[in-house]
Amino acid sequence: MKIKFLLLGTSLSLIPTLSLAQCVETTNCETLGYTETSCNGGKGVKCPFGNKWACLGANEEECKQKFCDEYGFTLTCTGTGYAGGSGQACGGKYAQCTYASGYKWKDGACQQKAPDYSECKIGTLFYSDGTCSSDKLSGKEPLGVVVYEKTASESGWVMTVNPVAKGIAWGVLGTTTGVTDKAASASCPNTAKLVALGNRYEAAMTANNYSAGGKKWCLPSYNVLNNINNQTNFTKVNAGILTAEGTRLGNTSDGYEYIWLSSETSNDRASVFHAYSGNGFGMNGLNKDASIGGVFIRPVFAF
Repeated sequence: MKIKFLLLGTSLSLIPTLSLAQCVETTNCETLGYTETSCNGGKGVKCPFGNKWACLGANEEECKQKFCDEYGFTLTCTGTGYAGGSGQACGGKYAQCTYASGYKWKDGACQQKAPDYSECKIGTLFYSDGTCSSDKLSGKEPLGVVVYEKTASESGWVMTVNPVAKGIAWGVLGTTTGVTDKAASASCPNTAKLVALGNRYEAAMTANNYSAGGKKWCLPSYNVLNNINNQTNFTKVNAGILTAEGTRLGNTSDGYEYIWLSSETSNDRASVFHAYSGNGFGMNGLNKDASIGGVFIRPVFAF
């Protein structure tokens, strides 16, 4: 459109670095699109070096929008993750947007930033906003304590600082479920398989039904709690639990604590993490139908 530069006369505040000299290639008004002697209602622009006019008429808004588009004012800056437009608008659109906390511009769209879990170390408290701290933060309730750190290839895992149930059997004696995967990543798949077998697998049902922070909670796999089967990590986890004012592992009225895991070891026994009141710990097997006082459920979720 030959007259597009004419709009610069009314839009220099938007593009302060442009000038008419940059756009003008000739001093002939007619050649540049100034062909009218006058414009109805004054909807036009007068040739800067002649008496002819360029009349916009019904195409005025279309012309303006083409001008805005050409100079990069194409973003509405609305929708999830946008905080608004940055700088001056042109035709109701912006050249840049500002973004809400936790969002960034990537691949031509506003996308949520990947959470930063660099502070989520063994024994730290995990909060609902995805942050971790070794301190109990005022006004924030921790979802649990980190028992397995996240790596580039594996999820991290968080366990409740208090048992959510006590004296619940894992399943029934003499029945093989085939749920034997010990990998950390197996916590939730194992739990789902047991839940699908019905109410006889109450430990898995209890963990699956636990609700907090919008997370998917599961019975921990063998490897998740085997990660704290050493004095260093065991001590860190208990320190975190105490910071959160939770129930220290093994520090129960029974003097010990069996935590049900999500895999079986035989048709009669399932895995447990065994903590003792005097800082002892270990991995064991326990009869599936055991519902003694010292058997607890401490669900976990992945991050």
